[in-house]
Amino acid sequence: MPPVVLPAYLSEKEAAAYLSVSLSTVRRWRRAKAGPDYFCFGGVLRYGRLDLDRFVERFTITAATSLPMA
Repeated sequence: MPPVVLPAYLSEKEAAAYLSVSLSTVRRWRRAKAGPDYFCFGGVLRYGRLDLDRFVERFTITAATSLPMA
């Protein structure tokens, strides 16, 4: 089976699936100006895949590596 190649720009629905959240969550984030960057041209809204990856990175929490052992 060949690897799946995602387009560079995703629709709202595709972006929601990519982030594993609901479409309404993506829309709520956009209205609140709290979600990933997006652009709109000719009435077509798109999310750049790299922008979605950056959004995830911004909210990624790295586990502490120097916690004392119990």
